[in-house]
Amino acid sequence: MRFASLGSGSRGNGSVVASQTTIVLVDCGFSYKEAVLRLKRLGLGPDDLSAIVVTHEHSDHVGGVEALSNKHSIPVYASRGTWIEVGEESYSNPIYINDLFSIGDIEVSPITVPHDAREPLQFVFSCNGIRLGILSDLGSVSHRVIEGFQDLDAISIEFNHDVELLNQGPYPAFLKSRVGGDFGHLNNEQACALLQRIVSDRLKTVVACHISETNNDSTRVQEGLDRVLENQNIQRLVATQSDGFNWIEIGTS
Repeated sequence: MRFASLGSGSRGNGSVVASQTTIVLVDCGFSYKEAVLRLKRLGLGPDDLSAIVVTHEHSDHVGGVEALSNKHSIPVYASRGTWIEVGEESYSNPIYINDLFSIGDIEVSPITVPHDAREPLQFVFSCNGIRLGILSDLGSVSHRVIEGFQDLDAISIEFNHDVELLNQGPYPAFLKSRVGGDFGHLNNEQACALLQRIVSDRLKTVVACHISETNNDSTRVQEGLDRVLENQNIQRLVATQSDGFNWIEIGTS
C-alpha cells in the first residue's frame, strides 16, 4: 500500500491511498481544475479513482468532491451527518460510525473525532495487514481516537497550530477560541502527546499534516516530531499546502 497528498492546510486538503488494484481519494478541497492538476502530479487522473471518502463537510475538504464525482461517476462515501450538511445526491454511500467497510481490497475503519462538524470522521485504511491512519481536524484527543489509531505502519497526523503563535497572531478572538478549542484543531503539543500514545515498533512513517500557514511553522513542527520520536527509526515528513507530499510506500499490497 502507498499514500500521498494533493495538499494539506486550510486552503484545501486531499489524500490518496492506493493498493495495486484500488485508489481512494480522501477529501478534495480543491477546485476541479486544481484537483486534476494535483492528481496528475502523482501520475493519476480522475478516472483512476475507485472512490472518494469524505471526512466532513468543511469546504477545505469537500470543495471539489461534487465536480469530480459527477463528471467521472466516482462513488462518494460520507457519514449521514456530512451527507445532510452537504445536501448532495452523489453522496450515496453512507458511512456508519465504527462499522468497517471495503473499497476494492482496501478495508476502511471510520473513527469519530471531536470537531465542529455535523458527524466528522477520520480513518484507518488496511490492506494485506498494512495499516495506515489519516487523522486531522480534531480539537482534542478522545479515547476512541487513541484506541482506533493503534498498531499502525504509517500515520498522517494533524499539527495545525502552535499555541504561542496562535495567541499572538492576527486571528480575531472568536476564531482563536474556535481553532484552539476542544472541537477545533490539534496544536503541536497535543499532536506530540498523541504520537507518544500510539507509537509502536511497527510504526515506520509519520507525516505532519494540516499545518496552519499563519499559526505554525515547519521548523516548530519538525522539532516536535524529532523530540517525540527521538531514537526511533521512523521516517518523518511535513506535508505542505502547495505540494502535499509525494508517494510513500508503506508495504506491498
